[in-house]
Amino acid sequence: MKNKFFAISIALVSLSATAQKAELKEASKLVDKKNFSEARVALEKVEPLLGSANDEQKAEYYFLIGQTALNLAATQDQEKNVVKAVEAFKKVTEIEKASKNNKYSAKAEPITTLLLAQIVNEAVADNTKGKFKDASRKFDLGYQLSPKDTVYLYYAASTAISANDYDFAESKYKELVNLNYDGKTVYYTAVEKANGAVQSFGNDKKMRDLLVRQGTHVQPKTVTEPSQRGEILKNLSLILMNKENYSEAEQYITKAYQNNPDDNDVLMSLLNLYSQTNRNDKFVEIANAALAKNPNNALLNYNLGIIASNENKDDVAKNYFQKAIQIDPKLENAYLGLANLTLKKDTEITNEMNNTGTSNAGQQKFKALKQQKIGIYKEALEFLKQAKSINSQNESINSLMDEIQLYLDSEK
Repeated sequence: MKNKFFAISIALVSLSATAQKAELKEASKLVDKKNFSEARVALEKVEPLLGSANDEQKAEYYFLIGQTALNLAATQDQEKNVVKAVEAFKKVTEIEKASKNNKYSAKAEPITTLLLAQIVNEAVADNTKGKFKDASRKFDLGYQLSPKDTVYLYYAASTAISANDYDFAESKYKELVNLNYDGKTVYYTAVEKANGAVQSFGNDKKMRDLLVRQGTHVQPKTVTEPSQRGEILKNLSLILMNKENYSEAEQYITKAYQNNPDDNDVLMSLLNLYSQTNRNDKFVEIANAALAKNPNNALLNYNLGIIASNENKDDVAKNYFQKAIQIDPKLENAYLGLANLTLKKDTEITNEMNNTGTSNAGQQKFKALKQQKIGIYKEALEFLKQAKSINSQNESINSLMDEIQLYLDSEK
């Protein structure tokens, strides 16, 4: 009975393989005749039989799927079909790389080369038009089609940031980190004569040079991109901080700072993380280390002033704010810091005024304290005027000035 069952199974597999070959052959004929709608139907019949197909048959199937989807994209569901074509051609490469064959990969190569150029050019155009989300998805498609061109993955992440698509950006940045991508790369471009657009060829210099020789492209250029490692780690940490995932954010921004401690944007992002997580000890440690190397960093002095003020080290804070202004007289927030520092004295004086009593001595003390209060307000107002001269649109400054002026006018 077991032998009989085994024989039936073999027979079923043989029938499946025969049907599979017939459907693939039919689909191939339909593709050759450019009858892509019917080819899609024929290929749908093959899909359930793929489990018993050999690698060559699977590669042929996905090659035909790619051709069919790509041609259907010209008339229907463009985005969906282009994505399907990219995934199919990618599958062809994966299958034949594993089986050490290139029958269909070789056939797909000229198609995917042109498709890659089209996708990347559309991504660049979308980016120029401010259609950042569309550009991001197309750059990602370009990367899927040509994984060796990791610069497209970087563009997918950075344009996702421009689109405020932070979840997608996070996933792409993490891919870049896992690939140890630093962005220091060389790629090749040329201007297409037909439309005047700059076309990127990634690292395919041979294709670029071939088209230049054929006369379809001009102005070939070699573009060298500097390392983007710090920016990648910084942006990833900022996304995670925005999600209040501070622990993971710290891993990335700390790595960025260790790799490039002289990058001011990275430094400020690290300090911002310590500020948001109330780790003033780490903030001061890192800021002082950076200040030792660059004492003329106005922002560092200002931020250390804020920390000192929050810890009620007012004299220390005042020195930092004054140093910041000395370095950068246009740093409006340093003037605002001095104003707020001056106004901190107001609370103590006001409390004293409320407890002077009604005796003659109490009244005399009240008058003296009021003059101190007025003096404090006038001093703070001068700092605020200096800040306003730099930025008259700062609502915090304008609101505080109005409040102080109202009090001073009432005491005239």
